[in-house]
Amino acid sequence: MSSEPERFEPDALTADLGPGPALSRLPAGRHRLSRSFVTRNQRMRILAAMLRVLPRHGYPATTIGHVTKEAGVSRAAFYAQFESKEECFLAAYDLAGEWLCEQVEQAVDADEEWPARVRSGVSAVLRSLAANPALAQLFAVEVLQAGSAARERQQACLARFAVALRAGRPDGERLPPELEEMLLGGVITTIGRYVDAGRTEQLPEATAELVEYLLIPYLGPGETRRIARAA
Repeated sequence: MSSEPERFEPDALTADLGPGPALSRLPAGRHRLSRSFVTRNQRMRILAAMLRVLPRHGYPATTIGHVTKEAGVSRAAFYAQFESKEECFLAAYDLAGEWLCEQVEQAVDADEEWPARVRSGVSAVLRSLAANPALAQLFAVEVLQAGSAARERQQACLARFAVALRAGRPDGERLPPELEEMLLGGVITTIGRYVDAGRTEQLPEATAELVEYLLIPYLGPGETRRIARAA
């Protein structure tokens, strides 16, 4: 991993659009931009706006008006892309979730031994969220207030992390098959406590604690503490 965690910049959501005005407001009146570019540009601006306004208002109090004002688009442009605030939130969560999963998977793949893989994955999550407080709030706080579909998205994200956690772990025939998902749920709860306390940037301080929490069911206390201290 690099010494500095990567930042998930909402403005980078349009990086795949190619040359053009990106997230800047589109020119008024007649222009030569294609309809597909305009549509994609507006969609990404709306999603980026959703990510930016959520920390200010919280999901229940966030309105479509907040999002359209931040994005610089009309309500008609919003409804051309999304049927509701919830649908917009879910699309933003999917984008941010994919980014975070990729950060973790890249970190985990860099190690061969299972305990080191777990340690690298925990470090990647905490460093990435500390560098991106809006995402920490999205994943650990706002998703819990956004309805059943959002919680299903969170479970799918945790299931993807669980695959990385299981890969190469010691055999444990007596361990519950859902153990990894349960452990990761505890990790999310811990992250949420940091966010609620305004300590998001201090999340990396919890690395050793969470590494120990994830490893102790498999390795026992002695070996686990040694590995956790190395984190």
